[in-house]
Amino acid sequence: MLERSYCLVTEIEDRKQEDFYVEEALRACGYPKRTFNKVRRQIESKRDKKTKKQRDSSQRPMVVISHVENVSETVARIIKNHNVPVAMKPYKTLKSVLVHPKDKQKKEDLTECVYKVHCANCDKTYIGETGRTFGLRLQEHRTEMESKTGRTFTKSLRASSLTEHNKSTLTDHATQESHVINWSQATVIDREPERFTRRIKEATHTRNGRTTGHEP
Repeated sequence: MLERSYCLVTEIEDRKQEDFYVEEALRACGYPKRTFNKVRRQIESKRDKKTKKQRDSSQRPMVVISHVENVSETVARIIKNHNVPVAMKPYKTLKSVLVHPKDKQKKEDLTECVYKVHCANCDKTYIGETGRTFGLRLQEHRTEMESKTGRTFTKSLRASSLTEHNKSTLTDHATQESHVINWSQATVIDREPERFTRRIKEATHTRNGRTTGHEP
């Protein structure tokens, strides 16, 4: 009942009158006056501590620093001299050192992606997309290219190869320009599970860069 009085009554005189009514009611029920005074002191003490804590926290926000041996203690003392509360957190924990909940996925195992392949002889790149693993799609490019570039060309075959169109414009670029592809620098540049949206992203990346073209 006293808590209710402190929470609902705002004027001091009204609160005193409410406390008087509470005290009279309890006395009529057989409660001694000392019980009433004890509860009132407890409530006032609790409210004073809460008010002081709110005032201190609003004036000086706490600073949290990482604990580094022989460094953090010195920094904390300097900050506390300006009446700013300081808390320390561990720089390393057993969890951060020992626990690795998920292994990093290799780029060759990534699926549903847009990828980029660089030419080693010029600044052109190839942009492609695949719903399968990136490593498998890259191997298909290499297999097709090796089947074309590994052939022995006569003069007439070399001339006809310049007008030949392969499955991939990456192979066209390598065979027609006699360039080498930098497979080690091939990388995934975007991820998208929906095929139609993935092709839009592929076209967007192709338009924004200097490319050899992309698959139809």
